[in-house]
Amino acid sequence: MSLVNRSKNTKSVSMSLRSGDCRKQAGSNRLQITVQSLDWRIPSQAVNMTIRDAQALRSFLNQYLDQ
Repeated sequence: MSLVNRSKNTKSVSMSLRSGDCRKQAGSNRLQITVQSLDWRIPSQAVNMTIRDAQALRSFLNQYLDQ
């Protein structure tokens, strides 16, 4: 399995995906979504999840956003 590093940035959100790492270490295959704050007093907010959790989120969004 080859290592995959992908990222996508929009005006307010940054997404980063790292997968395909064959190491059995926690956190080696992850998705991170960061929402940039426009206010200097409030830090940017980030959500980190495993690839398995990201796939469950994708399934949920695909099912309910189309309704």
